[in-house]
Amino acid sequence: MKCPSLTITRMSTKATSRLNLGLKFSIAVTVIIGITMIAVATLIINYQRESLRQNTAASNVAMTRNLAHDATEPLLVFDPLRLDELVNTVHGIAPSAYAMIVDGNGVIVAHTRRSLLGSTLEQKHFAELAAALAEGREAGREYHYENEPVKEFSIPIRIGDKVLGLATIGYSANKIDDVIEMRLKNLKRYIYMITAIMLLGGIAGAFAVSNFLTKPLRRLKDRMIDIQTGNLDVEVDNPQIVRCWDRLGCDKKDCPSYGKLRCWAIAGTFCHGAVQGAFAQKIGDCRQCVVYRESCGDEIGELVEVFNQMVKDLSFNLQELKKADAEKARLERLSALGEMAATVAHETKNPLNSIRVATSYLKKNFHGDILTEFLSIIEEEVLRLNDMTSNFLGFSKPAPLKLGICDINSIVKTTVELIRQEATDRNIEVILLIDEHILPMPCDASAVKQALLNLLLNAMDASQEGDSIAISTESSGDRVRVTVQDTGSGIDEEKIANIFKPFYTTKTRGSGLGLAVVDRIVKEHKGTIAVESEVGKGMRFAIELPVRDNARA
Repeated sequence: MKCPSLTITRMSTKATSRLNLGLKFSIAVTVIIGITMIAVATLIINYQRESLRQNTAASNVAMTRNLAHDATEPLLVFDPLRLDELVNTVHGIAPSAYAMIVDGNGVIVAHTRRSLLGSTLEQKHFAELAAALAEGREAGREYHYENEPVKEFSIPIRIGDKVLGLATIGYSANKIDDVIEMRLKNLKRYIYMITAIMLLGGIAGAFAVSNFLTKPLRRLKDRMIDIQTGNLDVEVDNPQIVRCWDRLGCDKKDCPSYGKLRCWAIAGTFCHGAVQGAFAQKIGDCRQCVVYRESCGDEIGELVEVFNQMVKDLSFNLQELKKADAEKARLERLSALGEMAATVAHETKNPLNSIRVATSYLKKNFHGDILTEFLSIIEEEVLRLNDMTSNFLGFSKPAPLKLGICDINSIVKTTVELIRQEATDRNIEVILLIDEHILPMPCDASAVKQALLNLLLNAMDASQEGDSIAISTESSGDRVRVTVQDTGSGIDEEKIANIFKPFYTTKTRGSGLGLAVVDRIVKEHKGTIAVESEVGKGMRFAIELPVRDNARA
C-alpha cells in the first residue's frame, strides 16, 4: 500500500517541475520572504506582548502605591467614607477585580465588595496578607478570585516607620490580557500591512530578477532548439562582449584578434608578450584574463560563451568528419579503380606487345607507301596505348617515396629542359624564375620531377602559338612554393573541383591520370596544391612542400 504523504509529495514535485525557471525562482523568493516576515512578526508581537505585560505589572504596582499613599490620612483619622471612595475609584479606572484597605489590626475597613467589610485577615483566605501586614512588607500573588485569575498586589500604609494598614488591589488577568491584545491590535495591523507590502515588492522584484537571470538562458534554449533542427550556424548574443584591443589599449594591428571579437577563441594571438596557440591550449590562461571575465560577467554569461565555442567546435568537427568521409570514399574508389586499372593494364600489355611485334615485322618485310603509312599509325597508337597502360599500372601501384636531400631548383631546371625544345618549336615562351635562397630539402626527386613534368605537359597542351608558360620557385618560411602558370585557354570554375579526380579530363586524348598523379605525389610529400583558372586567360598551379616535415615521413 502506497503512503499517502509520499503520493502527495510526488504529485507536488511533478506539478512544480512543469513550472518555468522564472516562476520557480519567484515562488521560492516569495515563500522565503513570507516565512521570514511571519517569523519576524511573531517575534515582534511576542516581545511586545511581554513588554506590555511587564509595563502593566509595573503600572499596577504604582497604582497600588498611590492607593496606599492616598489612604494614609483617611486611615489615620479613620474616615470610612473617604476610604470607600478611594477603593471604588481605583476599581472604576483600573482593570481590577477588587480593591481593599486593611487597618493595622487586620480588619478590612474598605472593600469593593461590601460584604467583606469588618472581616479580619486571620481568615485562611487572607493568611498571606496578614503575614505581610505583620512584617510591614509588600506582597504579591496570583490566585483565582470568584473563578477568575487574579494578580494581587499589596503595599503597606505607613507614617514614618509605623505601619497603619495595608492597601491591596487584585487585578483581573483576563482584563489585563484584553487590554494588552487591544494595544497589540494596531501593531499587528501595521506589521501585516508591512508584510503584505514586502511580499508584493518581493514578488515583483523576484519576477524582475528572474527575468533578468533567465533571459540569457532562454536565448541559450532557443539556440539549442535550432541545433536540434540541424542548424549549427547559431550563436547566442552577448551584449556585454569586450573588445580586447580596446580594453587593454593594444595597438598590435598584426595580431589575429585585432578588430575581432572573442580573442580567446582565435589562435596565434599576441597576449602576454608571447604568441599563443590554439583555443584548447590558451583557454586556461584566457579564463583568467580581464577581457574574458568582463565579457562573461557571471556564470550564466560564461555558460553562453562556452556554448558558443562548443557549437563552433562541433560545426568544425562535423565539417572535418565530412571531409574525412569524402576522402575515405575517394580513396576507396581510387583503390577499386586502381585494382581494375591494374588488371586491365596487365591483360592489355601482352596483346599490345604482340600487335607491336607484328607491325614491326610487316614494316620490315612488306613495302608500299600506303602500307607503310598505316603500319606507322598502328605502331604509334600501340606505343601510346602502351604508355597509357604503364600510367595505369604506375597509378594503381605507385612505388613508395625514396626521400633524399634534393635541390628543388635543380629539379625544376631539369624538368623545364625536357619540354623547352617542343615549346620552341611551337613558338611558346618558357619563363623560368628561380629563388636562389632555397636550401636543399628532403624529397623524392624522381616523383617531384614527374609531377612538374605532368603540369608542364598540361600547360603545353592548353597553350597556342604565342602563349607563355612561367615556372617559379619561392621560399616561404618553412615551406617551398613551386608555381606553374600558363596563358592558355583555361577551364571553367565548375570543372576545377574535378580536375584531380582519376580519369577525368577535358582533352579529347589522354588518360585523365596526369593531375591525379600530381595530387598524389604532393600529398605523399605532405604538401598542398592550389589551382586558379579563368577561361581564355590560362591556369595557375601552386605547389607548396614542407621543408622539414618530409624528413620525419
